[in-house]
Amino acid sequence: MKNFSYFILAIKNFREVGNFIPSQRFLINKLVSPISKDSKYILELGAGEGCVTKEIGKRVNDSCKIISFEINPDIIKLSNIDRKNTFVINDDVLNVKNHLDKFNIKKIDYIVSSLPLAQINNKKIDILLKTLNEYLKDDGFYIQYQYSVLSLKTLKKHYKDIKIKFTPFNLPPAFVYICKK
Repeated sequence: MKNFSYFILAIKNFREVGNFIPSQRFLINKLVSPISKDSKYILELGAGEGCVTKEIGKRVNDSCKIISFEINPDIIKLSNIDRKNTFVINDDVLNVKNHLDKFNIKKIDYIVSSLPLAQINNKKIDILLKTLNEYLKDDGFYIQYQYSVLSLKTLKKHYKDIKIKFTPFNLPPAFVYICKK
């Protein structure tokens, strides 16, 4: 029933959601595989119904703070994220600075993004990535998935070291960009 509810919300809000079904384990594993157990702060953009959030929580120590953004309040209601030190914020990611400052977070180890970049204005993406890079540690990673390679040019403006992994068994198949600062 949860997946059907997600599907209905995705149809109504496709520009926000970016997909019709939650990510499957093949994609989730590629997204979280670079994450170190000793991470202190992880920022997640586009938490959806929490499938990636939960897997991140399994891979890190209990002391790691996970700050997850989801713009759609109805999708947040579908999640049942109950991990200590995980905070789901219902706001636009462009307001990320305000929230990180409230948590007194200066540097982030990893940023995991499920934002549908192909459906967001390029100027907005550039502003967001510039802001995120201010918080990303010098050896930190920005991990993004997309259903095409159209966003590669935009990401190359902000990251010099980008590895691309293809996930053919996800529905739909996806590309994971692992970008090192």
